Amino acid sequence: MDDSVFKQVLVTTRDDIERFFDFRFDAFCMDEEEYGAYFDVRENTLVVGTEFFLDVANPPGNINRAIAVIAHEAAHAFQTKHGLLNMLIETNPHRVKCIELHADFLAGGYMGWRARLYDITLSNMTEMFYSLGDSQTGSEGHHGLGAERFLSFRQGFQTVTDDEITLSSMGIAYVSQAKCD
Repeated sequence: MDDSVFKQVLVTTRDDIERFFDFRFDAFCMDEEEYGAYFDVRENTLVVGTEFFLDVANPPGNINRAIAVIAHEAAHAFQTKHGLLNMLIETNPHRVKCIELHADFLAGGYMGWRARLYDITLSNMTEMFYSLGDSQTGSEGHHGLGAERFLSFRQGFQTVTDDEITLSSMGIAYVSQAKCD
Protein backbone atom coordinates (compact mmCIF):
# COMPACT_ATOMS: atom_id res chain seq x y z
CA MET A 1 0.00 0.00 0.00
CA ASP A 2 1.44 3.32 -1.05
CA ASP A 3 2.11 5.89 1.73
CA SER A 4 -0.36 8.48 0.42
CA VAL A 5 -3.16 5.88 0.21
CA PHE A 6 -2.20 4.59 3.66
CA LYS A 7 -2.34 8.09 5.12
CA GLN A 8 -5.68 8.87 3.44
CA VAL A 9 -7.23 5.68 4.83
CA LEU A 10 -6.10 6.64 8.34
CA VAL A 11 -7.35 10.23 8.07
CA THR A 12 -10.74 9.10 6.77
CA THR A 13 -10.95 6.36 9.39
CA ARG A 14 -10.08 8.76 12.20
CA ASP A 15 -12.71 11.26 11.06
CA ASP A 16 -15.37 8.55 10.75
CA ILE A 17 -14.53 6.94 14.10
CA GLU A 18 -14.48 10.27 15.94
CA ARG A 19 -17.82 11.22 14.40
CA PHE A 20 -19.41 7.82 15.15
CA PHE A 21 -18.20 7.57 18.76
CA ASP A 22 -18.55 11.34 19.36
CA PHE A 23 -15.02 11.38 20.72
CA ARG A 24 -11.82 13.24 19.86
CA PHE A 25 -8.34 11.77 20.17
CA ASP A 26 -5.40 13.99 21.03
CA ALA A 27 -3.38 11.86 18.63
CA PHE A 28 -4.05 9.02 16.21
CA CYS A 29 -0.77 7.67 15.03
CA MET A 30 1.20 4.91 13.40
CA ASP A 31 4.25 3.48 15.12
CA GLU A 32 7.01 1.74 13.18
CA GLU A 33 8.22 -0.09 16.31
CA GLU A 34 4.85 -1.26 17.68
CA TYR A 35 3.29 -4.52 16.55
CA GLY A 36 -0.34 -4.32 17.53
CA ALA A 37 -2.82 -1.62 18.36
CA TYR A 38 -3.82 0.02 21.63
CA PHE A 39 -5.48 3.03 23.21
CA ASP A 40 -3.24 4.97 25.61
CA VAL A 41 -5.61 6.30 28.28
CA ARG A 42 -3.15 8.82 29.78
CA GLU A 43 -2.26 10.36 26.44
CA ASN A 44 -5.72 9.96 24.82
CA THR A 45 -3.90 8.47 21.86
CA LEU A 46 -4.76 5.62 19.56
CA VAL A 47 -1.62 3.86 18.32
CA VAL A 48 -1.39 1.32 15.54
CA GLY A 49 1.76 -0.49 14.51
CA THR A 50 2.49 0.07 10.84
CA GLU A 51 3.50 -3.53 10.13
CA PHE A 52 0.54 -4.85 12.15
CA PHE A 53 -1.87 -2.66 10.17
CA LEU A 54 -0.43 -3.90 6.88
CA ASP A 55 -0.48 -7.55 8.00
CA VAL A 56 -4.14 -7.33 9.06
CA ALA A 57 -5.05 -5.50 5.84
CA ASN A 58 -3.42 -8.18 3.65
CA PRO A 59 -4.06 -9.68 1.26
CA PRO A 60 -5.04 -6.53 -0.60
CA GLY A 61 -8.72 -5.83 -0.30
CA ASN A 62 -8.87 -6.49 3.46
CA ILE A 63 -8.46 -2.88 4.56
CA ASN A 64 -11.74 -3.10 6.49
CA ARG A 65 -10.24 -5.76 8.73
CA ALA A 66 -7.56 -3.27 9.80
CA ILE A 67 -10.19 -0.55 10.23
CA ALA A 68 -12.22 -2.93 12.45
CA VAL A 69 -9.16 -3.39 14.71
CA ILE A 70 -8.79 0.39 14.93
CA ALA A 71 -12.51 0.64 15.78
CA HIS A 72 -12.01 -1.92 18.56
CA GLU A 73 -9.27 0.24 20.09
CA ALA A 74 -11.42 3.36 19.64
CA ALA A 75 -14.16 1.50 21.52
CA HIS A 76 -11.78 1.34 24.50
CA ALA A 77 -11.51 5.13 24.32
CA PHE A 78 -15.32 5.32 24.31
CA GLN A 79 -15.48 2.95 27.30
CA THR A 80 -12.99 5.11 29.18
CA LYS A 81 -14.79 8.38 28.36
CA HIS A 82 -18.12 7.06 29.65
CA GLY A 83 -16.78 5.27 32.74
CA LEU A 84 -17.73 1.88 31.36
CA LEU A 85 -14.43 0.22 32.22
CA ASN A 86 -15.13 0.60 35.92
CA MET A 87 -18.71 -0.58 35.52
CA LEU A 88 -17.67 -3.65 33.54
CA ILE A 89 -14.87 -4.38 36.03
CA GLU A 90 -17.12 -4.09 39.09
CA THR A 91 -19.91 -6.32 37.82
CA ASN A 92 -18.07 -9.19 36.15
CA PRO A 93 -15.59 -11.76 37.45
CA HIS A 94 -13.66 -11.88 34.16
CA ARG A 95 -13.10 -8.17 33.76
CA VAL A 96 -10.81 -8.16 30.74
CA LYS A 97 -13.04 -10.54 28.80
CA CYS A 98 -16.15 -8.38 29.34
CA ILE A 99 -14.30 -5.21 28.39
CA GLU A 100 -12.94 -6.86 25.24
CA LEU A 101 -16.27 -8.40 24.18
CA HIS A 102 -17.98 -5.04 24.68
CA ALA A 103 -15.27 -3.37 22.56
CA ASP A 104 -15.80 -6.08 19.90
CA PHE A 105 -19.54 -5.32 19.94
CA LEU A 106 -18.90 -1.56 19.58
CA ALA A 107 -16.38 -2.17 16.77
CA GLY A 108 -19.00 -4.32 15.04
CA GLY A 109 -21.56 -1.54 15.43
CA TYR A 110 -19.16 0.96 13.93
CA MET A 111 -18.38 -1.35 11.00
CA GLY A 112 -22.12 -1.96 10.46
CA TRP A 113 -22.61 1.82 10.31
CA ARG A 114 -19.63 2.09 7.97
CA ALA A 115 -21.11 -0.63 5.73
CA ARG A 116 -23.87 1.82 4.81
CA LEU A 117 -21.20 4.09 3.31
CA TYR A 118 -18.65 1.61 1.95
CA ASP A 119 -18.62 -1.90 0.48
CA ILE A 120 -17.89 -4.12 3.50
CA THR A 121 -18.09 -7.89 3.77
CA LEU A 122 -18.98 -9.12 7.26
CA SER A 123 -17.50 -12.62 6.91
CA ASN A 124 -13.92 -11.37 6.45
CA MET A 125 -14.02 -9.39 9.67
CA THR A 126 -15.83 -11.97 11.79
CA GLU A 127 -13.24 -14.56 10.79
CA MET A 128 -10.52 -12.19 11.95
CA PHE A 129 -12.26 -11.57 15.31
CA TYR A 130 -12.58 -15.33 15.71
CA SER A 131 -8.81 -15.64 15.23
CA LEU A 132 -8.20 -12.93 17.87
CA GLY A 133 -9.78 -15.16 20.52
CA ASP A 134 -7.70 -17.08 23.02
CA SER A 135 -8.24 -20.24 25.06
CA GLN A 136 -6.67 -19.01 28.30
CA THR A 137 -9.96 -19.16 30.21
CA GLY A 138 -8.24 -19.28 33.61
CA SER A 139 -6.06 -16.23 32.95
CA GLU A 140 -6.98 -12.72 34.13
CA GLY A 141 -5.95 -11.45 30.69
CA HIS A 142 -8.36 -13.76 28.85
CA HIS A 143 -9.98 -11.74 26.01
CA GLY A 144 -12.62 -14.31 25.10
CA LEU A 145 -12.80 -17.49 23.07
CA GLY A 146 -12.74 -17.12 19.30
CA ALA A 147 -16.45 -17.93 19.03
CA GLU A 148 -17.31 -15.33 21.69
CA ARG A 149 -15.35 -12.60 19.96
CA PHE A 150 -16.79 -13.59 16.57
CA LEU A 151 -20.36 -13.50 17.90
CA SER A 152 -19.91 -10.26 19.81
CA PHE A 153 -18.53 -8.46 16.76
CA ARG A 154 -21.23 -9.92 14.51
CA GLN A 155 -24.01 -8.95 16.92
CA GLY A 156 -22.71 -5.38 17.02
CA PHE A 157 -22.46 -5.28 13.22
CA GLN A 158 -26.08 -6.38 12.92
CA THR A 159 -27.32 -3.83 15.46
CA VAL A 160 -28.64 -0.88 13.50
CA THR A 161 -28.37 2.44 15.31
CA ASP A 162 -26.70 5.78 14.69
CA ASP A 163 -26.53 6.52 18.40
CA GLU A 164 -23.35 5.39 20.13
CA ILE A 165 -24.94 5.44 23.60
CA THR A 166 -27.77 3.14 22.50
CA LEU A 167 -25.24 0.87 20.79
CA SER A 168 -23.16 0.75 23.96
CA SER A 169 -26.19 -0.06 26.12
CA MET A 170 -27.17 -2.86 23.76
CA GLY A 171 -23.58 -4.09 23.88
CA ILE A 172 -23.59 -4.14 27.68
CA ALA A 173 -26.86 -6.12 27.63
CA TYR A 174 -25.36 -8.52 25.08
CA VAL A 175 -22.12 -9.01 27.06
CA SER A 176 -24.12 -9.54 30.27
CA GLN A 177 -26.13 -12.34 28.70
CA ALA A 178 -22.97 -13.78 27.11
CA LYS A 179 -21.89 -14.63 30.67
CA CYS A 180 -18.40 -13.25 31.10
CA ASP A 181 -17.74 -15.74 33.89
